[in-house]
Amino acid sequence: MGNSNIITYVIVFLVVFVPYLFLQFFLENRSSADKNRDLSAVPGFLKLSYGLLGMLAGTLGKTLANMQPKRAKEIKKQLTVAAIPMDPEYVFAAEALFCILGTFVPMLFMMFVSKRLDYSLGTGLLFGVLGLVYPSMTIQSGAQKRQETIMKNLPFAIDLIGSAMRAGLDFSASIRYYVNSESKTNPLAVEFGVMLRQMELGKTRVEALEDVANRVQTDDFKSFAGAVAHGTEIGSSIVDTMRVQGEEMRRARFNRAERKAARAPSIMIMPIALFIMPAIFVVIGTPVLIRIQQSGLGNIMQ
Repeated sequence: MGNSNIITYVIVFLVVFVPYLFLQFFLENRSSADKNRDLSAVPGFLKLSYGLLGMLAGTLGKTLANMQPKRAKEIKKQLTVAAIPMDPEYVFAAEALFCILGTFVPMLFMMFVSKRLDYSLGTGLLFGVLGLVYPSMTIQSGAQKRQETIMKNLPFAIDLIGSAMRAGLDFSASIRYYVNSESKTNPLAVEFGVMLRQMELGKTRVEALEDVANRVQTDDFKSFAGAVAHGTEIGSSIVDTMRVQGEEMRRARFNRAERKAARAPSIMIMPIALFIMPAIFVVIGTPVLIRIQQSGLGNIMQ
């Protein structure tokens, strides 16, 4: 018994700590390009295993990406929207890596803890599926949150830029004023900052705005960029264009809020049916059932 316990502890140690040490080794021995890359926007476990993913991306990740070109294109679009400095090959490598680790590590651990094959297979299957979908779901969630934040801040940004232009600043100076007045965590201010740097490097106002619209991928910003481009082409006042766009953005935001409020009753049906209604039936039916049982027991005793 003593020898078997020692063997079990050794295997558990190897299953749990060896992968961690393996990942830590590759994390500390990343290439200089990876070390110089800003990974602050990379989520969770993707950042922890970035060094290992960099090694797998050129082989396994590239192979999986070539097998799924449409999905690779969609993942690249989501990475751009989420402002995550990764290539699609990294995501495919992460899916394969987390699926393998999520399957075998919990399965082996449960095998030596519970000694049950069915429990081990079920646990390995569950964590394997979670590891497979985690990278793409995390990136998709980050892209959606960033788009929502940009759409939320866009009406105020248009009003502020328009007010600065009415005060005498030109378009570039007004954009710079907005960027300097906002925090660095504001994604819209970050995108406008990139636009200013592109304009300083020689791009026109329309080209820089179109690049931002391609990165953000929201209808509201595309409408704003198109309106500014059209106003520039026909020579109309950008201040009037900004005012009209601000009003339209606020109206569109109000309409989105109305649509979300209209969907609330249908969304609440499932929680009510699963949680609230059974609790009501228990509260109402339990005293009735107790009284019926007491009545039946009294009749039997008589």
